[in-house]
Amino acid sequence: MYRQIQINTGKDHTCIGSFTQTAQARGRTEVRQVFVYKDIRCISAEWAGLRRLIRVERDIRKKGEQSHETAYFISDIQSNNAAFFANHIRNHWAIENRLHWVKDAIMNEDRSRTTGGMAAENISIIRNIAINLFRCNGHQSVKYAIEMYVNKLEELYNLINYKSK
Repeated sequence: MYRQIQINTGKDHTCIGSFTQTAQARGRTEVRQVFVYKDIRCISAEWAGLRRLIRVERDIRKKGEQSHETAYFISDIQSNNAAFFANHIRNHWAIENRLHWVKDAIMNEDRSRTTGGMAAENISIIRNIAINLFRCNGHQSVKYAIEMYVNKLEELYNLINYKSK
């Protein structure tokens, strides 16, 4: 499928929507170009419901070094609005960075040896609850929140009894 998408989003195919965005953060400049295609003729029939192909070109400059990345996405949404797809793709990575990265890097989830029954899934749910409790109580850094509440059962109990305003 990867090769099929590359062919269908090649330079000789006409995109039906495009969007360009530039972002600067942490000494890094990133230019993202999003292109939307509706030509799905060469895509395998097993991908029923496929409506759009999206190609994202990223040019990144950091500390004087330049790099280029191309990513491909598929969608069952019949939209020609490249800004719409750009927003959804960025939001996906925001979830990845705000949840999954925290669970792995801060809570060491990938190194967990918990097995048997539903134990791994239950512990993952508990981690999600902890992250949400910290964030609902104004903690931007889960790492510092964990350090703040470790061995402070009464304060942790008050955190759990958080009442939204």
